[in-house]
Amino acid sequence: MVFALLTISSANSQENNKELIIYSFNVRYNSADDGINVWENRKDWLTHSIRFYKADLIGTQEVTHTQLLDMQQLLPNYAYVGIGREGDTEGEYSAIFYKKDRFEVVDSNTFWLSETPNVVASKGWDAALPRIVTWALFKDKQSGITFYHFNTHFDHRGKQARIESAALLSEKIEEIAGVSAVLLTGDFNSSPNSEAIDTLLKNGLKDPYLSLDSDQVYGPEYSANGWDAEGRTSENRIDYVFYKGAVQPLTLQILDGQRGQRFISDHFPVIAKVELSVN
Repeated sequence: MVFALLTISSANSQENNKELIIYSFNVRYNSADDGINVWENRKDWLTHSIRFYKADLIGTQEVTHTQLLDMQQLLPNYAYVGIGREGDTEGEYSAIFYKKDRFEVVDSNTFWLSETPNVVASKGWDAALPRIVTWALFKDKQSGITFYHFNTHFDHRGKQARIESAALLSEKIEEIAGVSAVLLTGDFNSSPNSEAIDTLLKNGLKDPYLSLDSDQVYGPEYSANGWDAEGRTSENRIDYVFYKGAVQPLTLQILDGQRGQRFISDHFPVIAKVELSVN
């Protein structure tokens, strides 16, 4: 009887070892113009949510270097990969935070969403700003499974840049990851019915918001709140967790982080639970 219980427990443990909690989180850069929602008033709340949900991976957007240092201090069990979009520590990061005790970084890099993706700080098409993709090949120390995590922030003004960025990103995922399991997080500045999102879906990426049953999805239908949730619709769902390959989505939540006039960020984080399989 004891042996049977131990066997069941071991099987359950192995199954749980394949599950990941992954965030996509535009944390909002530390603007002095944000009133009650300045970074100093949000950073503890924001990082507490990450610890509370026991996130394994967090794809972040708009992180400045000073915010990165704050997050490192408040998330001592996590490390990160990534550089600023202007190079080194300059400009906003699309950093990927990960649990240090669970994951080994096998490889990682950053490329730019432009006609010259290897040129630091290059700006593409009609984009207002340089935009980047940070990626990492992780090995899960618990299960031994390897997978890729790509994280990005598409331009907020250039429609053509968003479409071209989706095409380039799809090509790069194919080039870098091949048939391996892929997780893709980001603020795509694109509604679900946009050409940019359609481009990603046509290239094999899947949106768990669409593939899960309604009982497996929770939260508002939008992710961008702009410090005011009034009148927001599904057109404001612009933050995503996509997947490809040996990944099974289990749940998806858009965390409505609002306390009166205070918000966790001007975007709500998207939190997915997924299960990885052996490639």
